[in-house]
Amino acid sequence: MAVLCGGCLAANAASSCSPALSEVDVKDGLKLQADCGFPLRPLSRMTTELNQAVKGARLSNAQIVSLARAANVILGAVHAQSGRMARRTDSAFANIEPLIERLAEQIRALPDADPVAEARKWAVRYEDLLRRTALARSSDPLELRIYEALERFDLDDASQLLTKLLAKNQGTVQVFAARCYEAGEIELLRFTPRNALPYLEKAYALQPEDTDIATAFSDTLQEQREFERAEPIYRTLLSRYQALAQEKPADQPQIARTLDKLGDLYIGLQRPREAELAYLRALEIYWVLARQNPVAYGPAVAESLDNLGVLYRDTQRLKDAADAYREALDIDRALAYRDPATYKPDIAKTLNDLGILYGATQRMSDAEQAYREALDIQQALARGNPAAYRPALARTLNNLGNLYSAMQQLQEAEHAYTEALTIRQQLARESPALYRPDVARTLSNLGALYRATQRPKEAQQAYQDALQIYRALALENPTTYQPDEARTLNNLGVLFSHSGHPSEAEDVYRHALDLYRTLSRANPVAYRQDEARTLGNLSTLLSQIQRPREAEQARREAARLLDTTKAR
Repeated sequence: MAVLCGGCLAANAASSCSPALSEVDVKDGLKLQADCGFPLRPLSRMTTELNQAVKGARLSNAQIVSLARAANVILGAVHAQSGRMARRTDSAFANIEPLIERLAEQIRALPDADPVAEARKWAVRYEDLLRRTALARSSDPLELRIYEALERFDLDDASQLLTKLLAKNQGTVQVFAARCYEAGEIELLRFTPRNALPYLEKAYALQPEDTDIATAFSDTLQEQREFERAEPIYRTLLSRYQALAQEKPADQPQIARTLDKLGDLYIGLQRPREAELAYLRALEIYWVLARQNPVAYGPAVAESLDNLGVLYRDTQRLKDAADAYREALDIDRALAYRDPATYKPDIAKTLNDLGILYGATQRMSDAEQAYREALDIQQALARGNPAAYRPALARTLNNLGNLYSAMQQLQEAEHAYTEALTIRQQLARESPALYRPDVARTLSNLGALYRATQRPKEAQQAYQDALQIYRALALENPTTYQPDEARTLNNLGVLFSHSGHPSEAEDVYRHALDLYRTLSRANPVAYRQDEARTLGNLSTLLSQIQRPREAEQARREAARLLDTTKAR
C-alpha cells in the first residue's frame, strides 16, 4: 500500500503547547491565554463564537472550566497538525469550532458527562483515523481528498467524500469494511454517535474478527445505552484477547479494559453480581500490571476500585464500599506525589465519599476526619481556581453539616451549613438551573437544625425558601422534584404543629399528602411509607386539636398503607 504521509499526530500532542484558553479565569466566559503559535485573528474569532455558544447553553463557571480544558485538548491536536497545515490554519479553526460547540451542548444536556475525557478520546481517534486514511487502498482520487479534508479538520467534507467512495463499492470485503469503519469514526469525531452506528454495524458484520471495529461498535452501543446488543460483542472480544494473551502477554491490558467495560454494562443492565465479578477480574490484572509499571497502571487500579466502591455503596454493602474507597485513596495519594494537579481533586472526592460511608456506618470520628481532610484540599484548590472547585467545596461542607447534625454538634453543623449555603447561593446566581436544587437542600438542612435548636421563625423561613425553590423546579420536572416538595411540606407541618400553629400544620400536611398519593400511584414501593408517615403526623395533629374521628381515620389509613408495604 502507498503511504500518503510520512508521519501523523503524536498521542500526547496536547502537551506541546500551553493551554490556549484559560482554565481559571472564566467569569466572563472563555478567554484566550496563549496563542500556541497560531494566528491570533482566527483564534480570537473562534473564541468569540464559542462564547456565544456557552452563553446559549447557560453553562456554569465550573462547566466552562471543563469546556476550556476539553477545548485545549482538541486545540493541542490542531497545534500538532499545524506544521503541515501552513496556510490552512484559518479553515482548521472554522472546522474545530462547531465540534467544541457540540461539547458545550453535551455538557448542558448531560451535566455528569466528562468533556475532558471525551476530548482525549477525540484526539486519540483523530490520530488513528489520520494514520489509517494515509494508507492508499486504491488509485481513486477520493482517497487523497478524504485524507486532505481530515488533515485540515474538515470532518463534514471528509464524511461526504467517504460516502461517495463507499457508494462505488470498490475493492475487497476487507477494504469496504475498513472504509465503513472510518466513516463511523468520522461521525464519532463529529460527536454524532447515532450516525456512526450504522457504519460500525456494517463494518462489524463484514469483519467481526477485527478487534478495532468490534471495540468501536460495542463502545458506541454501550454509550447509547444499547447494553443488550453490546454484551455479546464484548464477550467475544474478551475471549479473543484471552486467547491471544496465552501467546502474547502484552494483551493483558486489553483483557482488563474489556472487563471494566463489561462491568459498566452489567451495571446498566442491573446485574450487580456479574458487574462485581468483571470489576474484580479487571482489578486483579491491573494490580499485576501496576506492580511492574505503577505510573502507567496505578490510575487504572484506582478507577477499578472506585467502580467497586460505587457498586458496593449502591447495593448497601457499605463496609465493602469503604474498603474499596480506602484502597483507591492510598493509590491516589501515591499518584498525587508525582502529579498533584491531576490527583489532588481525586483525593478530595474519595475522602468525601468515604465520609458519607463512615457516617452511614456510625464511624463518626473517621467521617469527620475524612471530611476535614477533603475540605483542606478543596479550600486550597478553590483559592487557585474558584470557578472549578467551589461546587465540590460546598458539597463537602453540606455533608459535614449533616454529620455534625447526626452527632448533635449543632453549632458546628450550623457553621458548615451556613458556609455551604453562601457558596451555593453564589453559584445559583451564576447558574440557577444547575445550583438551585443544592440551595434548596442546604436550606432544608438548616430548617431541620433551626427546628432542633428551638428557633421556629428561622426554621420556617428556611423551609419556606426551600419550598419556593422546589415548587418552581417541580413545575419543570415533577418526577424529580415533587418528592422534595412533599418532604419539605411534611417538615414544615411538623414545625407548625410543634410551634402552636395547627391550622397551618394541617394545611401543609394535606398538601404533602396530595403529592405523596400521586407519587405512590406511580411508584408505591418508593413513596407509600412517606405517605403513611405524613398520615401519621396528620393523625397526631388531629388528636391534639380534638378531632378524634378524623384522627382515627388517618391512623387507620396509615396502618393499612404500612401493611400493604410489608406484604409486598
